[in-house]
Amino acid sequence: MEKFTTLYTKQGRLLPCFCFDRLPSTNDMAKKLLKEGAGESFSVTAREQTSGRGRMSRSFFSPRDEGLYLSFCTEAKGDFLRFGALSALAVHALAEEYFKLDVRFKWPNDVVSEGKKLCGILPESVVSEEGKRYVVVGVGLNVFESAADFGALRDTATSARECCRNNDLICAFSQDKHGILLDMGVRLTELLARLAELTAGGEDLSEEYRSRLVTLGRKVRFSGEDGKPREGVAEDVTRDLALVVRTAGGIERVRWGEVVHLV
Repeated sequence: MEKFTTLYTKQGRLLPCFCFDRLPSTNDMAKKLLKEGAGESFSVTAREQTSGRGRMSRSFFSPRDEGLYLSFCTEAKGDFLRFGALSALAVHALAEEYFKLDVRFKWPNDVVSEGKKLCGILPESVVSEEGKRYVVVGVGLNVFESAADFGALRDTATSARECCRNNDLICAFSQDKHGILLDMGVRLTELLARLAELTAGGEDLSEEYRSRLVTLGRKVRFSGEDGKPREGVAEDVTRDLALVVRTAGGIERVRWGEVVHLV
């Protein structure tokens, strides 16, 4: 394990970024380090994951030195699901800074480019030994994979390499994949820490999130509070990022679960 310190400071504190060669899951390691007293805010990255997880208990493809696999841990200030969705804003800033990509979001927290999934985000809640509640946000960003690497998922998944139109930039980054991924991990830690600070201070970021949400205006399928499937048109998101859907039976607010784009 390597340990890097980010440039982000808050009241004189530096945020650690723990970097591993290989892990089953960065989210699981973040929970372990939290219980061992790693600090109130930190991140964990790995060059590869052997049991990476996505939403709805799906596996997440995590080949060595091809993507950024990072989990950010901080004390929960409010709804941890909301912070997970807002984390897409930090990924957007990272993709724009490094690869000049203008990405969009699929509710609640998938980051897409050219209509395909570029990044998945998995927020989880955990309680420390002292009884404090923390949020662990796992980020899996496809960076260097080629279309062929995705196999059967090539029609639905993409990478920064596939979407970036600056070949010189991609060539320069590919010469030191491990180094650039470490650098990106430290930078994303900074961006997520700043996001956590803004949300804890009551900053309303829902409009910025809404402006990039491709789910709005789409016909969608989701599960109602009774567990039964519903269909309707996604019309808006609330300040707490619940999806507002107009169905045949009226307006419903979706706060969690799977939302499928139908058209």
